[in-house]
Amino acid sequence: MDLLPVLFVGLLGVAAYFHTTNPHMVQSVRHIATGKPGCLPLESIGNVTFHYFAGRGRGEHIRLLMEDGGISYTETHYTRETWPAAKEQGLKSGLYTFGQVPAIETTSGLRLAQSTAILRHLSRASGYDCDCDDYSWCDVLALGVEDQTTKMGRVVWAADLDAEKRRTYLKEARTWIAYYEQHAPAGEPAANRGYFTSGGRITWVDFAIFNFLDAHKAFAEVAMEGDKSPADNFMAEFPRLSAFYQRFSQRPQVAAYLASERRHPYSLPKKS
Repeated sequence: MDLLPVLFVGLLGVAAYFHTTNPHMVQSVRHIATGKPGCLPLESIGNVTFHYFAGRGRGEHIRLLMEDGGISYTETHYTRETWPAAKEQGLKSGLYTFGQVPAIETTSGLRLAQSTAILRHLSRASGYDCDCDDYSWCDVLALGVEDQTTKMGRVVWAADLDAEKRRTYLKEARTWIAYYEQHAPAGEPAANRGYFTSGGRITWVDFAIFNFLDAHKAFAEVAMEGDKSPADNFMAEFPRLSAFYQRFSQRPQVAAYLASERRHPYSLPKKS
């Protein structure tokens, strides 16, 4: 008799028994069952079709996680010309829940919209889920990124954006970035530490924070008509975040993606 299925069922029974009083037991059992860390790990979700525009925007942290996590994916690369018809079709099919992207479809049958929801779900299948003890803290950090990203988007997409408005935004954004400096990992990390959660391993929220910093860095450095001043090197004011940014960007799969032609170049929206 094969004892492995019996053992597995037994473990699930123990997990169910302790579910209300010992979430660590549940996490341990799930780890054994899937071979992946985190509070709610999943089996492989298969290949991903990533629905988004041919640009970084609100899809870049998702790309970074798929690259680093070895998730196979293809992209739609929508443009201004192709998006209206795709949007209509996506609304009819139910894929674009709110008539917007990013969204994903997988060969395992999953269909999901909203960037943070996608990032969190993909993390469960790639070993980047947060531990149960950190679950709410990860949401706090990610929603803080979302708040400031929304503010930045209003500036970047404004019809009257100019160099002075960029300088004003980056000056004001320092207040928010400083909050992340307070919570950034300090000191020299061990091989598997130096990230934003107490478990000391990389999780999906690290991808969100790295992309948040990278987007601000790219916005500060991109050339603007009539602006001859040096780029705003705001990162120099935040040593912990700078160390995190450098460490993250040197992860082998991340570094390969950042240097590849597959990564969309940063550009400001074209004015109509």
